[in-house]
Amino acid sequence: MNRNAMSPPAPPGRASWLRAVLLRDAVPADRAFQLALYAATHADEIAQFGWQAQLQHEFVVQQFEAQGAHFLRHHPDAACQIMEMRQCPIGRLLTAREATTLTLLDISLIPDLQRHGIASECLRRELLLADEAGLKVELQVAVDSPARQLFERLGFRAVGEPGLRQAMRRLPLHARQRTRAPARSPADEV
Repeated sequence: MNRNAMSPPAPPGRASWLRAVLLRDAVPADRAFQLALYAATHADEIAQFGWQAQLQHEFVVQQFEAQGAHFLRHHPDAACQIMEMRQCPIGRLLTAREATTLTLLDISLIPDLQRHGIASECLRRELLLADEAGLKVELQVAVDSPARQLFERLGFRAVGEPGLRQAMRRLPLHARQRTRAPARSPADEV
């Protein structure tokens, strides 16, 4: 899939973008968009293989199906939401909620709308909901991904040793507040 085949709606300005982005539950009819999104967000790395277009397409479909099967096997109750702007799909947010944890499985945005704060805003909304529910949030990020810096700014910390991917965790709000509380000295008791 050619990354330029996905044309986003033209938003009037950054603040309007963020207000215009809605999340809705994915439906079976969204599968084609999700496959095209997967292809667009992996186009540069797949192009490096030098394969013909048909082989690239077959590989993308295989990898997309494998990702979906993996998520279904390990997170059967995962929630898939489609990001929309002006009723046009522009991205995907896939999360799995358990008793004490919200796992961010995937957040993808069409390439032309990346680096404008849209995915960040969707992520902030999810983090607010997680804080309200007292949930920690976990994710995996490629060690060389620029998104890692965003996750760190949002309070995520690396967990364990990195491989190709780094596990990251953001503690629930109440736990983050406890760790930020200044140490009390005996003089404070007087």
